Amino acid sequence: MNQMVIRGVNSQTFVAANIKRTEDFYSRILGLPVVKRTVHHHDARLPIVTFGFQSFRGEPQRGETITYIEWNPIFYMMPDGGFVEPDATRDGVANPRVGDPKGRWGAGTNHHLALHVPNRDGLLMWKRRLSDHGVHVTGPYNRHYFHAIYLRDPDGAIIEIATTEPGFGHDEAVLGSGFRPQPKENLIGGRDELQVAAETWPQPLLHVTADFALRGFHHITSISSNAEKTASFFVEKVGLRLIKKTDYLDEKGGTHFYYACDEDLSPGSVLTFFGLPGYKSGRLGTGLSHHFALEVENDAALADEHARFKKVGIEVSAIQDTVYASQFLFRDPDGHICALSTPNRFSIDEDTGCLGQKLCLPEDLEGERREIERHIAYRPAPVPVLP
Repeated sequence: MNQMVIRGVNSQTFVAANIKRTEDFYSRILGLPVVKRTVHHHDARLPIVTFGFQSFRGEPQRGETITYIEWNPIFYMMPDGGFVEPDATRDGVANPRVGDPKGRWGAGTNHHLALHVPNRDGLLMWKRRLSDHGVHVTGPYNRHYFHAIYLRDPDGAIIEIATTEPGFGHDEAVLGSGFRPQPKENLIGGRDELQVAAETWPQPLLHVTADFALRGFHHITSISSNAEKTASFFVEKVGLRLIKKTDYLDEKGGTHFYYACDEDLSPGSVLTFFGLPGYKSGRLGTGLSHHFALEVENDAALADEHARFKKVGIEVSAIQDTVYASQFLFRDPDGHICALSTPNRFSIDEDTGCLGQKLCLPEDLEGERREIERHIAYRPAPVPVLP
């Protein structure tokens, strides 16, 4: 076990068909600031926008970020292996395969990202605000350890908003000590869906205010075809703590396992996996997460973990300099891309108070700025490189 080295969830990276549309959704509707505009460290033809979180009522600013990579060709699939290794990324972008660029979640992919509000009133406020903006919302559902609503981003990725309360400790003295079945009224077929759908906040909410603003990550959820195999990987090899075994509330026969990165079980420190035996594999693409990243303190800790992962038999990429963090990538037993990363350092090329105001490029790409900006503005389809 290596619980105290991995400090929490650093980021989740999605794939978007149109970054401008995504930015409008996150900034105007969800109230999250852009903290960086740049290009992918493997290939400058892939634009990137990253969103952060504000601090409210004296709370410290959270370090998690949501990143979107734009993959815009309408009739080209995203490269099968994702953007993991530099040479494979460049080849995949230059020589795309014809097909549907849209992703499909399944075994080996994420399912949703859960963002955090303190209480249930905040959920109802978000339901009203989102619905008034034409966003379809389901919930609020009682998930036994929190309450939650669900929506989709403009490309179809599932986003959850979840509460702190009541927490993970109210149904067992020792977390993760045994399987905890869910109350029937929380399960699909047992809850009153019409009553859930009808509940909302009574007044419109024209602006995102401090009482219901998104605080950061609550958890990240992915899909496993074998819950026990996934548990063995993340506990015995990666070094997380299994804190909850329970039912998947929306699929009969499914399980839901929760893992924590710290002892406090704070929002932003939890990963969860739906166990869906025999579920078909997913496919990377727009409307789906590319990867999530867990965080370690610094470059020395990252190097130590890189060596440890290899020692316990996890196949890892080389340590990569992404300009704003160092990271290496690996895959879970179903093939889902994961990363270990140092904290983000977005202020190295912009003042802290002015993050996200310009397109930032590494020094070795500054000579190509005009071409890169032109490419981003017009977004041409890739032209295959002929032999």
